[in-house]
Amino acid sequence: MITYVILGITFLYAVIQISLYASRQRRPLTREDIDERLLAALNDGGDPTRE
Repeated sequence: MITYVILGITFLYAVIQISLYASRQRRPLTREDIDERLLAALNDGGDPTRE
């Protein structure tokens, strides 16, 4: 009986974690996120000797 309770709790925990992960993946990017990604992409292509 205790095994079924532990399995049920584990199953619910896994479902909650998967749903949280899926909801984070679908979040639209904000303007700040886009700006940060663009700046990071531009800075990575620059001169490697500059800091």
